[in-house]
Amino acid sequence: MHVLIVGGRGQLGSAMQAELAQQKQPDSHVTVWNRPEHDLSDPRIADQLANLRPDLVINAAAWTNVDSAEAHPNAANAANALGPLYLAQGCAQCGATLVQVSTNEVFAGILGTFYREYDEPNPSSVYARSKLAGERNVRQLLEHLYIVRVSWQFGPHGVNFPSKIMAAAQKHGALRVVCDEFGNPTYAPDAAHAIWQLVQTKRYGIYHLT
Repeated sequence: MHVLIVGGRGQLGSAMQAELAQQKQPDSHVTVWNRPEHDLSDPRIADQLANLRPDLVINAAAWTNVDSAEAHPNAANAANALGPLYLAQGCAQCGATLVQVSTNEVFAGILGTFYREYDEPNPSSVYARSKLAGERNVRQLLEHLYIVRVSWQFGPHGVNFPSKIMAAAQKHGALRVVCDEFGNPTYAPDAAHAIWQLVQTKRYGIYHLT
């Protein structure tokens, strides 16, 4: 199996590489795409993917800075909505399966309970709307598709909430933080393992992995 990981420097992309290295599948090959060499906002990425002809594409790349997305909506949309569209176009050309990594932020968080896969999304930010647009774009083109929603990722690589809090605490001591937000922290290596187990099932659809 030829696996393409898009966004290999991030938390989940790094964890996926480690997971696949542990699996040691015979006749397997992993390709990793990162910016700036492979820019998801460039429509030509579709043909590049089709020419590569992977069996499985895992899109772990995204614009994840929620506050920055509000200031730069076009850039966030290019990465989170158009990028997945171009990847899906490439997958459609070569017959590859796509894992589109999405977010719990597609829900506004007003129910006061945990969301299920069949609950109706209701995004409330530029970032969330761009991620939901990415989901809808790939669903229009592909049947062999997994949409995996994860929340509050943390792990040994990349920037995440625990690392930010520890750095801020070391610098400033006592901190003032919000206390009205609830979620499921997700350890990136656990998410990577779950994604790999999921793709073995060939049960395509939307999954909440947290």
